[in-house]
Amino acid sequence: MMDDGGVLFDKTTWKTHILTASAALVYETLIESNSGQAASKEEIYRILQNQLQLNPSAPEATRLLAMLNMLGIVR
Repeated sequence: MMDDGGVLFDKTTWKTHILTASAALVYETLIESNSGQAASKEEIYRILQNQLQLNPSAPEATRLLAMLNMLGIVR
């Protein structure tokens, strides 16, 4: 992780994703909350709302969820 964000490498596609600080925080929280396993969209919404006090309907959250889905973190 970088101080102001992070770099996420997808070894299945060989793509690298640059995460903002908030995206890195959300990603880390999701991974920790599900022991590294994929989470349902409902579980992710609950984590965003309850643990991070974020609105899952916000445009930034929608873009992040789309990226997480592409990476296989959302089941």
